[in-house]
Amino acid sequence: MTEKSPSGRKETRSSYTLINMNITTPESPAGLRIGRAFVFRRQTMRIHGRIKMGHYPTPPRVVDLIRRYLSFPSSQFSALDPCCGEGAALAGLVTGTDAVSYGVELDHQRAEESKARLHHVLRCGIEETRIQHRSCPLLLLNPPYDELTLEEEADAKTERQERAFLRMTLPYLLPGGVLVYIIPQNRLDKSIARLLASRFERINVFRFPDPEYDDFKQIVVFGVRKTDNSLDEQEASRLQSVPKMELSPLSDNAEIVYPIPTSGPLTLFRSLLIDPGELEKHMAQSPLWKRFAALTTRSEIHIPRPPLPLHSGHLGLLLAAGKLNGIVGTGEDKHLVKGSVRKVTTVLQEFKGEVLEERELDRYVVSIKVLNRHGEIRELT
Repeated sequence: MTEKSPSGRKETRSSYTLINMNITTPESPAGLRIGRAFVFRRQTMRIHGRIKMGHYPTPPRVVDLIRRYLSFPSSQFSALDPCCGEGAALAGLVTGTDAVSYGVELDHQRAEESKARLHHVLRCGIEETRIQHRSCPLLLLNPPYDELTLEEEADAKTERQERAFLRMTLPYLLPGGVLVYIIPQNRLDKSIARLLASRFERINVFRFPDPEYDDFKQIVVFGVRKTDNSLDEQEASRLQSVPKMELSPLSDNAEIVYPIPTSGPLTLFRSLLIDPGELEKHMAQSPLWKRFAALTTRSEIHIPRPPLPLHSGHLGLLLAAGKLNGIVGTGEDKHLVKGSVRKVTTVLQEFKGEVLEERELDRYVVSIKVLNRHGEIRELT
């Protein structure tokens, strides 16, 4: 609440709710201490939410109720959860169907757990992905519950995660695709209402059933992606009043059903970041990498006994190629041999009249290093 003082300056009085009593912070020290205690408790909850990265998984009972509002095709389709957590919500939502499931999760541990439940998982933020637009018929979106910047910066114009994730992910839905959007009821503000009303039709809103609703006052928004973007002012006004409405809870007997269109797997679903584990897996399948490994890896060969004794030139070539590297001999004559070849370039200069002519002559020098049992190194060239 903001008031003007006799000096013309604005003074702000804050109202908080504590133990079912409305307390306005007064000037007295006792009241100030109560206000500070409440703010500390509120900040502790914010910090706890940031430690979890704002992740609050959808309860299994709620997922089962959401399923009753969806009609899945008998053929293949794609389903995306850009905040998949451990992957339990999306896996539970499409269980028993022919869905190809895709998830994005920033947290390493949750991303690893989700790989056991979903077909394809990227460990990064949604803004660090490249996903095919207008390709996914089902989008399950339960975004983190925090602001992109610190909540303490009350004067800064910030975009909440709920709207940011909706804005970034709705292009992935194909026209006719279904959105399942889970947010706290009081977060459906004017900006989200207008975004929904301009991109979706057949919008219906339900709250979580009791007792799950008591935790975060969460709601589920269903909608079908429009073919063309056009703002429905009347629908936007209705959605904007949702925070003040008494909503019906999700029901076992759904009267409204959203059919999910069919689609093939996504042709583009990858991270802009390089995951060493994923890179190693893909490189192992690359024909180019196999060729490179074959050219750079020393092959183990077993030379059969020749029908005739080798000439000294033959032995020199084998030594130079490194095919005889290793321990040779026995007893006092036991030693380690390593052969190599290096190129030596000689520059020859010659004046022809007033012109200096330079010629480069390349020759290859065979070097054989021998390490005996006494630690002495000899080089033969």
